[in-house]
Amino acid sequence: MRFIYRLAYSFRKNGKMLASRLPLNFNAVYRAAPDADGGCTGVAGRWTPQIDEAADAGWLSGGPLDKASLSFKQLELNAQVVRFPSGQETEFGGQAAYLMRIFGIDGTTISQKPLEHTPDTIRLAQDARLKARLTDYVRANAGAIHLGVYEIPDEFLAKKVISWSTFGSARQANHPFTPLFEPEALAGVDYSKLTLARTAEALIERLDNGACHGCHQAGSTAGIHFIGLDDSATSPLNRIEVGISPHLHAEIPRREAWLQETVEGREANGFRPLSFAPPAAWKDTGEIAYTPAEPTMPCLVPEDAARFGNSWQCGAGTVCTPIATATGVKAKLAQCLLPKESRNIFSGHPCLTGTIASDTGQPFNDRYKVTGQFAAFAPAISRTAYICRPPKIGVPGGFAYRGCDAKDLAFSAFKAGKPMPSEICGLVGGKKFDICVATNNFDQCLGGAVNRGNRPACSADHFCREDYMCQSAAVRHARCRQGQGDRLLLADLFPVPDAHRQPCDAWTNTARANMSAGFGAATEE
Repeated sequence: MRFIYRLAYSFRKNGKMLASRLPLNFNAVYRAAPDADGGCTGVAGRWTPQIDEAADAGWLSGGPLDKASLSFKQLELNAQVVRFPSGQETEFGGQAAYLMRIFGIDGTTISQKPLEHTPDTIRLAQDARLKARLTDYVRANAGAIHLGVYEIPDEFLAKKVISWSTFGSARQANHPFTPLFEPEALAGVDYSKLTLARTAEALIERLDNGACHGCHQAGSTAGIHFIGLDDSATSPLNRIEVGISPHLHAEIPRREAWLQETVEGREANGFRPLSFAPPAAWKDTGEIAYTPAEPTMPCLVPEDAARFGNSWQCGAGTVCTPIATATGVKAKLAQCLLPKESRNIFSGHPCLTGTIASDTGQPFNDRYKVTGQFAAFAPAISRTAYICRPPKIGVPGGFAYRGCDAKDLAFSAFKAGKPMPSEICGLVGGKKFDICVATNNFDQCLGGAVNRGNRPACSADHFCREDYMCQSAAVRHARCRQGQGDRLLLADLFPVPDAHRQPCDAWTNTARANMSAGFGAATEE
């Protein structure tokens, strides 16, 4: 049982509420007491309301969350402790480091606990006997490792580790077993009986992915799996729409299938896929069938897929495209992307591939180098073709972009009952920013869905200010070009506290990155 907390702050300044959540999670882990016979059927059954029960707070507190059946195990920390902005890390498009630790709490006594599945790489590299014992453990437990149900003894484990992004799943620092084992050390294992890890290289990659930093940098969102949803106090410039990572999204159907099988007294399928695998259908036969990976989801290039059985394919007309390779790491970071010269390209689609020179002692000194371009070949920004924006604006792997056209300005692709379009054209940043919106769209801002006092919509040459009054676009544009007033950002579409607005001359790479992350098409020019 896990209770997940994300730290946050809120305070009032000059009569306004300022609030934000931090990239810092605590995970309070509790053990669930087994049934009287030592089984789990009754425990699993408590998660399903009976016919006369409603899934409400009372049912939760008397069933799955009954304190009498829970005992505290440990407190896990995952905290972003440093972030280098894209203006500083221009090749990577920014870097971030996450501290991962586990604590035991007994009354007032707090202790450090080992990180599950995560080796103390430095200590093992310096102790040949300890490393040999770990090698013996891996060889003897290859079957359990392959299934993802192993438990490495504490003597081999680290008590603190740092995970690194961007390109986290490719970084050598997030592959702790790779520098410890050459494939020859695991020769003799009968890989023919394993449906996932078919080679020693695949078994090592499986171990890497099972380590704390390996898992949290593959299939996660910003190094975290459970982000949580933002509330109304969060700035619209910093608000997310999805509160869980791709890995957790894929984990939910697996856990539901396990729960149902356990409730019914059947032997549950305990296999746990790689953390960057897509969701799968869990069949009664014990087999799983992966759904095709959607655009931009991770995939295995043919040479990597050959080492793994029971893998997945790219769907929706995409192909598995390598994004980055790193020295010291055998597996490539690849995504399901549109074919070269595809007419279906969209803003936000990656467009660059590169290599990472790994610094084993100081991962923050890893260096990324662009080696090729595979999409968005327009030589300059236009309203019809896509240009590849560089990582220095805060977009690792590059960023396909085009300017807004008349249809974008009218939001014509957004229609009731139709699928969400793959892109939305946002405001253009920088001192040459354009008023990239159609004034009739402010009907919703002023008098429609948002309802700001039922004021009339702005006329054709005006736009909506932060106070929801109309102002001449020409005047606003001129003021900003002269370095006066506030930076527009998305503030003229959504209410933004003064503390989040910036003067034109304070426009930063970080702000550009935030804008690019929040809106499909954005650039600083």
